[in-house]
Amino acid sequence: MSVTLLIDYMSQPSRAVLSFCLVSDIPFEVKEIDIIKGQTDTKEFLDISPSGTVPAIVHNGFMLYESHAILAYLANTFEVQDHWYPKDPKKRALVDLYLHWHHLNLRYGCGHYIYRKVVRPIFSKRPFSKDLESDMLHLQTKSLLFLEKTFSRQLFISSNDMPTIADISAYCEILQLFMIQFDFSPYPNIKRWLKDIGAIPGVAKAHAKFYQMVGIPKL
Repeated sequence: MSVTLLIDYMSQPSRAVLSFCLVSDIPFEVKEIDIIKGQTDTKEFLDISPSGTVPAIVHNGFMLYESHAILAYLANTFEVQDHWYPKDPKKRALVDLYLHWHHLNLRYGCGHYIYRKVVRPIFSKRPFSKDLESDMLHLQTKSLLFLEKTFSRQLFISSNDMPTIADISAYCEILQLFMIQFDFSPYPNIKRWLKDIGAIPGVAKAHAKFYQMVGIPKL
């Protein structure tokens, strides 16, 4: 039975789950949830995702939210290529390592920064404090430098052979920086990796609506 994806196309974790379904030929249907319109605050949605966040899924009556939990569930439930979330304990541990690191590092410095800088002003007059912005930019740079160094040693985040769900999650997060015309010239290894992940057909397809909004990234 297909998976119902509750997603907002402008949400990077939503696009990560959508990308993985597309690259792995997982049957799905989309129920679009518009964050700006407050659709994450409805009782219907909160019954599925009590945190009030996208993405969320419903599969055979089972409800799940949080993108990394969803990605792992999909990889464990459907027949997908092993490289995305390896069964080997050591290889899987390296993927999990990144997925845990992601939240308070790259996501905070990229996605949350863009949300406060670009998205929230659309519907709120709450100011973006200079101290918080400075902290986020510091973490953004630190996270990107960490990945730049990683890609100087290997082709992908958790492997030198094939991409994993860690790459999909990170790609969707970093791509959000194109909303502010971010300069990637100091990060040549990240630019190479962005091109490689972005060339995967399912990943490209998952970003079609995002590209309509912000334009196709030029690297």
